[in-house]
Amino acid sequence: MTSPDNILRSAERTFAIYAVYGISVEGVIGRTVLDACRASERIAGYRQIRLSTFGRLRAAGFALLATFDHPHFTLVLADLSEVTIARLGRCFDDPIPNPGRPASG
Repeated sequence: MTSPDNILRSAERTFAIYAVYGISVEGVIGRTVLDACRASERIAGYRQIRLSTFGRLRAAGFALLATFDHPHFTLVLADLSEVTIARLGRCFDDPIPNPGRPASG
């Protein structure tokens, strides 16, 4: 999860290609967050990540579609209103350093 502007851009790109507003998320299923961050090429480039659960997202009214290679999902947004983007933001914890990246220093 990134800034509202990045969410909007990503969702608009997804809509232009697939006719659904959505953003990419990774699901951690049957392993730890650390293992998922180490194994995913998609996550490797991020310095920080934000965590949530499928339950929190579904309870807030968001759908998740399994897309592309496991464990990639598209988190579906009904619209791009400020209310929807704010509701999405509340589903995620504050950013943490990506545990799959080597410590710099």
